[in-house]
Amino acid sequence: MIFQALFDCIDFTGWLLLGFVLLLIFDVVKNGKPSNFPPGPWAAPLVGNIFIPLDFKTLDKVAKEYGPVFSVRKGSERLVFISGHKMVKEALVNHLDSFVDRPIVPLFHVIFKGIGIALSNGYLWKKQRKFANTHLRYFGEGQKSLEKYIEVESSFLCEAFKDEQGRPFNPHYTLTNAVSNIISSVVFGHRFEYSDPSFREVLELDNEAVLLAGSLQTQLYDAFPGLMKHLPGPHQTVHANYRKILTFLKNEIEKHREEWNPDDPRDYVDVYLSEMEKKKEDPQAGFNTETLLICTLDLIEAGTESVATTLRWALLYMLHYPEIQEKVQAEIDRVIGQSRQPTMADRPNLPYTDAVIHEVQRMGNIVPLGFPKMASKDTTLGGYLIPKGTSVTTILASVLFDKDEWATPDVFNPEHFLDSEGKFVKRDAFLPFSAGKRVCLGEHLAKMELFLFFSTLLQRFTFAPVPGEMPNLEGVMGFTYSPEEYRLLAVPPDYLKNRKPSNFPPGPRALPLVGNILTLDSKHPHVYFTKLADLYGSVFRVRLGWDTMVIVSGYKMVKEAIVTQAENFVDRPYNAVADRFYTEPSGGLFLSNGEKWKKQRRFALSTLRNFGLGKNILEQSICEEIRYLQEEIESEKGKPFSPAGLFNNAVSNIICQLVMGKRFDYTDHRFQTMLKYMSEVIWLEGSIWGELYQAFPSVMKYLPGPHNKIFTIYNNIQNFLFEEIEKHKKDLDPNNPRDYIDTFLIEMENHKESNLGFTECNLAFCSLDLFLAGTETTATTLLWALIFLIKNPHVQEKVHAEIDKVIGQSRHPSMADRPNMPYTDAVIHEIQRMGNIVPLNGLRVAAKDTTLGGYFIPKGTSVMPMLTSVLFDKTEWETPDTFNPGHFLDANGKFVKREAFLPFSAGKRVCLGEGLAKMELFLFLVALLQKFSFSVPEGVELSTEGITGATRVPHPYKMSAKAR
Repeated sequence: MIFQALFDCIDFTGWLLLGFVLLLIFDVVKNGKPSNFPPGPWAAPLVGNIFIPLDFKTLDKVAKEYGPVFSVRKGSERLVFISGHKMVKEALVNHLDSFVDRPIVPLFHVIFKGIGIALSNGYLWKKQRKFANTHLRYFGEGQKSLEKYIEVESSFLCEAFKDEQGRPFNPHYTLTNAVSNIISSVVFGHRFEYSDPSFREVLELDNEAVLLAGSLQTQLYDAFPGLMKHLPGPHQTVHANYRKILTFLKNEIEKHREEWNPDDPRDYVDVYLSEMEKKKEDPQAGFNTETLLICTLDLIEAGTESVATTLRWALLYMLHYPEIQEKVQAEIDRVIGQSRQPTMADRPNLPYTDAVIHEVQRMGNIVPLGFPKMASKDTTLGGYLIPKGTSVTTILASVLFDKDEWATPDVFNPEHFLDSEGKFVKRDAFLPFSAGKRVCLGEHLAKMELFLFFSTLLQRFTFAPVPGEMPNLEGVMGFTYSPEEYRLLAVPPDYLKNRKPSNFPPGPRALPLVGNILTLDSKHPHVYFTKLADLYGSVFRVRLGWDTMVIVSGYKMVKEAIVTQAENFVDRPYNAVADRFYTEPSGGLFLSNGEKWKKQRRFALSTLRNFGLGKNILEQSICEEIRYLQEEIESEKGKPFSPAGLFNNAVSNIICQLVMGKRFDYTDHRFQTMLKYMSEVIWLEGSIWGELYQAFPSVMKYLPGPHNKIFTIYNNIQNFLFEEIEKHKKDLDPNNPRDYIDTFLIEMENHKESNLGFTECNLAFCSLDLFLAGTETTATTLLWALIFLIKNPHVQEKVHAEIDKVIGQSRHPSMADRPNMPYTDAVIHEIQRMGNIVPLNGLRVAAKDTTLGGYFIPKGTSVMPMLTSVLFDKTEWETPDTFNPGHFLDANGKFVKREAFLPFSAGKRVCLGEGLAKMELFLFLVALLQKFSFSVPEGVELSTEGITGATRVPHPYKMSAKAR
């Protein structure tokens, strides 16, 4: 009766009010705050704080009012936000297992359905993430192959920018396509052309979806999904776009199914299809077609959006800070130059560039809120209770702009990542990839892409704003924080990349792109440089291709560079041939740098000494080899023959005994082939083809020509050495090493965790260096010796007379005879001077800004101390252009050392085998002249011009050896 009376007296309005009151009571009961829950702004009944936009700037204001742990209510759901480095680190790192799960985000759940990698949980997430991590690494992540993907894509990107011809353009989708091609190569096994309309549509659809996902209207979907799914709005566009993207991805997967070969997987999709077959009995792991589709979407979207957006911010900041752009370019010019693309090995040497990239990531702040996590259990954070199942968002922007962590948090300042000496420093509060168990899966890939794309772009272009169109630094808030669309100018003129620093050494005018390479005397480059020294002085510059080098000429200035400033000019610059040939950076003995070079050089010296270098035992080995050589010469019976092959084999056998523990017979066909290869490759490296490859490696590697034979030959020699190493490994006795290879293999066990080059590959590289250097220089000097002795028969007679007087014919020469044979010693030295077998010297690189000859030499500049200019210095030698043993004799006929005698170079990079070479030259030449007189047929004139490659060798000749 009471309810009937109440029903009769309440009209429609009353019922509405009653319903509203009941809803309020229900809301209070259902959505009341738990005890000790984080504080937050007052929430309106039913709708909560729906009118507070969830962007990082608004949430920063809320954090200032309520503290680093606060809550906001959206509809019926309470969301917890965590702000500031200290508290974010507490949540992500210290509470590692408490915030590892993902909540259901209604907007994305429609498409992602809680599967895949980014939004899955529990067992399925662990299995999918582990699988993706393993196979992304297998197909390139963290390996040099992936670096090559990025290098090639960078070239395509630069070509696309170059095609704009300096006109204004929007770089957005060109950058996005380039970045997406890297993850596409790993996931699908191929890249997409920038002109591909289907892929361009996918990129545009994804960009629109990401932007709309952050809008206030779309956020309503997360608060009231049951209602909003029936209403029009941007959330419908988000879902429609993702469905179109999924259709595109399905087609790619179907193509893979049609061509799938389980025995030869090409990419991530192929190995996933194989895993589906293996995991049929474990359905909880989620290896099925639907999950593959969502995993592919996760990888493509995450592998594209973050890096592409960061690069867009990077170019935008370069427009606003041209002085920073100039400093980055100056550093790239010094360290890398223009002859090659940047590599990851350059990163430690580009601290300012690295700091700029990190500051772009900090200021770009592309994922300001991270992705929400969910409390997997009741947890206390900042003194507040976070009940199990609560959605928790760590505000990454609050870390990247934390005033307690950054000196100038709101200012673009690369110094945040540099110490007082300009070295790069890591910062704890740098968390653009989040942290903990949900740290970005592709962090390593992203870092690699950012460095290589950014440094390559800044190497090739100067970026400037379109006049009257300076873009805004205020970003657009979507799911990510991205720049507004903008246009720019990419200016690639040659003069920008070859600008001269103030007080840089003078030199000839360089043509655009090619520099001075067209005027270079390719047959005799040392003669060309000598003429330039006469014009420009003892310190001058030349440009070959894109790289400018400084040539140092004359004894005084060369000594200043490599002896007085030894520490500053000890390292080697980049070498394009070695980069293509070596499988690890800074390999071998000749081209390695830093601690690896120091350790390998010390190890080689001590090991070679242990096996006889500088001792009587080695002298005995040389004398034994001389007997073999004398027998071969005697077998010619006075008829003309070419000594080149014999000298190469005899000299090479000495270093082979030290390195490999054996000699090779003069009839050994394979070893003879190796020696011919060696002579040919040394010539090719110094020829115009080798110079062109060093100047333009990114072009020349795709062109036919003799330069390609360099790598074929090196591979053949390397295979020969690897075979020797394998033989040594089979019968190695760690307690009884026989030679350098044995000792190196034993040392490898002591340096398994070091980065000092004790690897099997580097053993081959070091052995190659010893093999080449230990053969070519001495053998070539002996060839020059016979030429000068034949052309100067009176000198040969005087040497014969001194040998007969001191040694006679009854015994072999020994090093103990040398002090008693001053004329012979002087002749050998003069042969080395006039033979000038290394006319240029190995390139050095300035370790820091320095001054040489009154000129400024910036850090990273390639420097060539020209040995020809020392050995023929008119201020040091009485008759520099004439063969004159008197240069090394005093008035009494005693031998005198000359400071300007530097055929082995000097300083810290002095020839490793100088002592061995001196011993070989004395013993071989004296023993040959003890037994033979050398001549050529009547009317034959031997040339002293020489053929110049990496070394300077005589023109092939034949001569006769008459027994004495």
